[in-house]
Amino acid sequence: MTSISPTPERPGKGMIPVRLRKELPLFLASLAALYFELLIIRYLSTEVRVFANLKNLPLVASFFGIGLGMLLGKPSRTMRAAFPVITALLFVGIRFAQWSRLSFGDVSWEYSLGPAAGTGIRILFLVRFLAVTLGFSALIIAFFAVVGGFVGQYFKEVSSLRGYGINLTGSFVGLAGFSYLGFLQLGPAYWLAAGFLLLLPFIYKDRITIAVFAIVVGAVAVPQPSTFWSPYNRIDLVELPRPAGWTDPSAYSLVANHAWYQWLVDLSPEFLKRYPEAAPNRFAVPYYELPYTLVPHPKNVLILGAGTGNDVAGALRHGAEHIDAVEIDPVILEIGRRYHPEHPYDSPRVTTYSDDARSFLKKTKTKYDLVVFAFLDSTALLSSFSSLRLDNYVYTVESFENAKEVLTDQGSLVLSFATGRNFATDRLYATLWAAFGTPPAAYFTGYWVSGVLLVEGQARHTKLPQLLDLRGELRARAGQNTILATDRWPFLYLTERSIPGTVLIAAGFFVLMTWIVLRKADLMAWKSQPSDLHFFFLGAGFLLLETKAVTQLALLFGGTSLVNSLVIGAFLAAALAANALVAFRRVSVAACYAILLLLLMADFWFPYSKLNAMSAASRLLLGGGWAALPVFFSGLVFSSSFQRFDCTAEMLGINLFGAVLGGILENAVMIGGSSILKALAIAMYAVSAVALFRSSVSNLDPVRHSFLRRA
Repeated sequence: MTSISPTPERPGKGMIPVRLRKELPLFLASLAALYFELLIIRYLSTEVRVFANLKNLPLVASFFGIGLGMLLGKPSRTMRAAFPVITALLFVGIRFAQWSRLSFGDVSWEYSLGPAAGTGIRILFLVRFLAVTLGFSALIIAFFAVVGGFVGQYFKEVSSLRGYGINLTGSFVGLAGFSYLGFLQLGPAYWLAAGFLLLLPFIYKDRITIAVFAIVVGAVAVPQPSTFWSPYNRIDLVELPRPAGWTDPSAYSLVANHAWYQWLVDLSPEFLKRYPEAAPNRFAVPYYELPYTLVPHPKNVLILGAGTGNDVAGALRHGAEHIDAVEIDPVILEIGRRYHPEHPYDSPRVTTYSDDARSFLKKTKTKYDLVVFAFLDSTALLSSFSSLRLDNYVYTVESFENAKEVLTDQGSLVLSFATGRNFATDRLYATLWAAFGTPPAAYFTGYWVSGVLLVEGQARHTKLPQLLDLRGELRARAGQNTILATDRWPFLYLTERSIPGTVLIAAGFFVLMTWIVLRKADLMAWKSQPSDLHFFFLGAGFLLLETKAVTQLALLFGGTSLVNSLVIGAFLAAALAANALVAFRRVSVAACYAILLLLLMADFWFPYSKLNAMSAASRLLLGGGWAALPVFFSGLVFSSSFQRFDCTAEMLGINLFGAVLGGILENAVMIGGSSILKALAIAMYAVSAVALFRSSVSNLDPVRHSFLRRA
């Protein structure tokens, strides 16, 4: 098995320049590394549901694998021989996870098991959880150990600063490439085919590996009828049986990421008159009628989480003059436009927006008689444990205050949620109360999934005698230490400010593995290798900084896939600009550290909320510029250190192991909220600064890793 390797320069036309022969493989390897990182995170969280709730776990595993590969350098024969087997197990395992029952429910025992579950069931759940999460994590690490090895192998052929610039450029192109495939709404077979083409220059003489890659793509490409891939979800659409004598489809079932999302149902008077008992229509009618029982004949209606159009069809049937329908997933919108039996999106009274709900609330200038919060979180009802997700920011005090601002004087807000009667219902009730200053009306609907209906505004005075009134029960509990959901702590599904045990177990595994690897590499000795610790904590700080900035900018500009890609791309570009500046001019690392730490401390008081009233251009200039400044100065510190120590790929690998620590520390947001990310980033950068100033060029011996020599 062979790969690209530098060869002596030969004369003749068409000869590839020496520099290009050294730099192109590094560029392609860096491109492939980030591309597959994004691919695995997206594909795994879609097909194996437990990873939808632990989204940063595959990210941490990817960093661990790439870091390990860069420490080891050129993949050994054993690793190359195992690579096709690892690849097949990983991607075929993801593709057929549903068949093998590897995909199962949420990591929250409160929801998945319920309070009545016995000890034996809980132990069985934990064993299953560990088998799935750690098994896939091990495969991800092994896969990226080879890909990261390609990066490390060719990094050695280029000067340190130039190599880092090429690495960043390849990562930027990898991000752009995967984002483009998502924009085209292509599925995993296309993702993998493109990814394997990127790896082809490194394995083109290994026929077995190429054959396995082809088989994997073929397995993933096995036809899946009525399956659509959007930038956010895998969507399966199934037509339900038609009532006898009805020629057109009357209902579909839409499943997103293997979790039931919504029925597309015909609730038109004509159909209901002929088939009053048709399922699932008889269950859907009461739910979609409720908002208009509370607010008859509204003029302007805003529906957040419009989905395939059931809520929109209900508003049309009740005479709404204009409806703004907001749905973040463009494919779900298109499915509603093409397949909904009532075709509500074809009405001239409806305007659709493919945007996230929070972003739209900040941008709209329209006043509404009725704002409907539909089941925005239906595809991931029990998620949001491992990272800050925009779904959560829809259900915060600040979000409800935004909704209040777009209501007319007599307007009302109606919120539906499938929480049942538990702590999440208490939190929603208390959060709405805090936003509006009045206790909302609350009803237990019992429809479909034990839903709860919360009502604010004028409609809260209207009674619904056909439903169980919960307001007395919830008012009594609302003051009993109920934690409000806010933009600083948006975790709707956590019973308290704590990290779930399953998350701690997974984090502990990576802490242990990181410690073992770095100890074997002789990188844990503070006195002998302070520069190692410098790069390690720089990696931890940068990941926390990136997470903080992504969160803040998503709140300013929206959490669409395009915005997220542009934000991450901007951070890579800021790091690339810093690297280019250092290549041409020496900068003061001490001054950069001082500015970086001052910016992070000042961020505690930066008035992000004031930017919402500004134009998009002003928000971009002020908000985006403010978030990018720490990234730029962090990049100056990193590139200056890289140049100073003339670092090799091993140092970049150490930096990625630091990012593993940053990914683990990110879970602290579940205790301290988003502000703790800034505090932790300050701490990580402060430690990296101390380590840097303890080191000196004269006593630096950058590659003293005994296990690397043995490898």
